[in-house]
Amino acid sequence: MPREAHLFDDCRGSPVEGFLHLLQDGGNIPPMWIERSTASRVNRQKMLAKALRANSLDAIALLRDWELAYQKECFYYGVRVLLELRRTGKTKY
Repeated sequence: MPREAHLFDDCRGSPVEGFLHLLQDGGNIPPMWIERSTASRVNRQKMLAKALRANSLDAIALLRDWELAYQKECFYYGVRVLLELRRTGKTKY
């Protein structure tokens, strides 16, 4: 059973707060989380592009959904980078 991802909401989208939260409580951001969030955003982009080309009012809801997916992707990416910098002093991202 997958865990509920609530770190983004708990930290109000701040990678620094997410990093500090993980330091305090322990935890990790697996690289697969970033890959899955990127794939999820890209899938949303396809639907959004169709709605934008069609000048559909549905595009507004899709834009907001895409924006949230983008913010979450950046959040988890940022937390992952901070964790890697703390562990090794460098990052591959």
